[in-house]
Amino acid sequence: MKVLAGFCGILCVGVPALLAEVDSEIPLGIEAVTGARTDYVHRGFQLAEASLDFQLEAEVTLSNDTSLHLGFAHLAESDGSFSETASYLELTHQFHKRFTGGASLTYRDRDASVLMGGFDLGLSTSFIINDDWRWRNELNFDFGVEGTYLNSELEWSQVISTKSFITVQGGLSYVSSYLNRSGLNDFHARLAYTYAISEQISFTPFLGTSIQIDDRDADDIVYAGLWFEVIF
Repeated sequence: MKVLAGFCGILCVGVPALLAEVDSEIPLGIEAVTGARTDYVHRGFQLAEASLDFQLEAEVTLSNDTSLHLGFAHLAESDGSFSETASYLELTHQFHKRFTGGASLTYRDRDASVLMGGFDLGLSTSFIINDDWRWRNELNFDFGVEGTYLNSELEWSQVISTKSFITVQGGLSYVSSYLNRSGLNDFHARLAYTYAISEQISFTPFLGTSIQIDDRDADDIVYAGLWFEVIF
């Protein structure tokens, strides 16, 4: 689960993952990600402005088709009082070579936030349409705000060179009793470019947006950022 997204997300939930095959494939293992972004947007809510974050994830293979992901993330606003610390467990199972399902449990602790922290239970599916397209869905029960979040998005990825690729994501979300929102929530999109410096190191600049659908009091948001990833 991508806990901090912009992990937007993730996550978020949200951890940025490699979404396409490249000739010099980055191996899986323990992944550490650090980054900076102009705004932190979580499920259509702008929680912070310029922020720094750190994410750590490990994958444990339980069988040929089943994996357990364990993660930790921390994000803090550069010139403000907002901060968020999260830890999570996610179990994924590949039912078919193109279809994967998962379940996750996340706990978030937040300071100076419009959204309360607490436990979050998530269910997700991922369907590989072809080599370039993927359809992802997630359903989350956020016990901190006592609300439900549903998200559906398409991802398109394209190899540019033996060490780089681009990814475009676009989705639509729906919420029920999520703070003061119910109904269609936001349209969100993100463009990312990933370059693998080596088999263990890569960096990803990205540009994203969250466009509000039903909340006229909330501003549409455009944000940018950079992730630096190391795999052990």
